[in-house]
Amino acid sequence: MRQIRVVLFVLACVFCKSILSRSSLAQDATVNVDWKAELAKAKTGIAKDPNSAFWHNQAGVAYDALGDFERAVKEIKLASKLDPSNANNYYALYALYKRKGMHLKQRQVLLDALEKDPNNPVGRFEFAYILEEEKHWADSLREYQVAKQLTAGVKGPKYIDSRGNVYEVEGIREEVDNAIHRVTTLSKSNAQK
Repeated sequence: MRQIRVVLFVLACVFCKSILSRSSLAQDATVNVDWKAELAKAKTGIAKDPNSAFWHNQAGVAYDALGDFERAVKEIKLASKLDPSNANNYYALYALYKRKGMHLKQRQVLLDALEKDPNNPVGRFEFAYILEEEKHWADSLREYQVAKQLTAGVKGPKYIDSRGNVYEVEGIREEVDNAIHRVTTLSKSNAQK
């Protein structure tokens, strides 16, 4: 049960950060995590089961929190190889690459995640944002509209994928109309030039 709570916490941190970077939502609470202790737990888990994608993912998250980008990427890539059907690992890599501004890598792992779960509204929203940054207005608009449609189909504030991974969608609900309007405006102004 604790493992599930850790995974949920990590996913919430990863996706809330990406959504909050573009929105004005207030942070409700602060959670203090002893990342050295979390890393020690992950290493213990890996020692017991070296093929555990979960523990390699957790080690990657802890390394990231401790500022060791290279080890974080290495562990999460290994988690992706050990459990390639779990989109969560790809989203974790996406968040790492996004924070480092590694556009091509972030784009590719996001596409890998969407290949595993094309109905994830958070992934669609993030992909729309990438397309917007690339100035692919029509494609970005389409992806934002898909994200809006997928989010409308989610009951409550969380999307749960087929693996049980949980993704917060309230930020998308609050931002998607603004994003659609922004891309529509940019597309029209670009067409007039």
